Amino acid sequence: MKVLITGVTGLLGSQLARHYSQHGHEVWGLVHSTPVPSDLARHLTQIRAPSELTGDFDLAINLAGASIAGGRWSAKRKQLLRDSRIGFTNSLLAPLSAAQYRIDHLISGSAIGYYGSTTETVTEQSSAGSDFSARMVADWEDSALASQAHIDNITLIRTGLVLSNRGGLLKQLALPARLGLAARLGKGNQGQSWVHEADWLAAVIWLQEQRHTGAFNLTAPGPVSQDTFSRTLARQLHRPYWLKVPAATLRLGMGELADLVLNGQWVIPARLKEQGFNFAFPDLESALHDLFGAH
Repeated sequence: MKVLITGVTGLLGSQLARHYSQHGHEVWGLVHSTPVPSDLARHLTQIRAPSELTGDFDLAINLAGASIAGGRWSAKRKQLLRDSRIGFTNSLLAPLSAAQYRIDHLISGSAIGYYGSTTETVTEQSSAGSDFSARMVADWEDSALASQAHIDNITLIRTGLVLSNRGGLLKQLALPARLGLAARLGKGNQGQSWVHEADWLAAVIWLQEQRHTGAFNLTAPGPVSQDTFSRTLARQLHRPYWLKVPAATLRLGMGELADLVLNGQWVIPARLKEQGFNFAFPDLESALHDLFGAH
């Protein structure tokens, strides 16, 4: 196969690139400012802009997007978040109409932020939310679906909190937890829908191999409350769990960005389960033990 990956230097994009290159596929990666790891660079055709794309791609995996937790949500930051997702996806797919290049199967990044803040259990059949992140994700999905006339197969992957000890949010959470500072945030009853990195990678590859289309929640079948998540992490690291941070304190320090940790979703991967995908780490205890149990 000829495979295109955007966000190829990221935590997940780099792992996908390694997988496809190790299995003998031709991998192109769209690279911005972050250098490609040396072990991957020699197996990758690097490009800097969609204008450099040519030929027929069997698969394109679009993971580009600025970090949602990369800074306070000022008007400028919000526009950057939208431009790096919606604007970039538009620019990536626009050349298809002029037949500059071709994509057979597009797997386009999305997020469980699509559902907005809710206390109800949600599946792929649930409607979109109405807050900033929900509107942004819905528009992001629409930008991918706008190319249905030129792409036969489009899959939307609504990703939850990816657990990895190599980077991402879990690594940031583990540092205070190791110091005995894991905390309940606000009431602590907000849902946290997570997925082990290995299951996320396996699910994306499985979706490509099975050629499934439409929206899929890439979360484990066992979402938990934020309080349970932090308590379980502290226990896995053999540290105390006692700290409570009031919602008002978080909002004072983080502004609207605090919504990311004070609001939540209870997301079920209904379509993955219905189609027969098997999770290696369906519950939080097994996931954290795999990531931290030997440390």
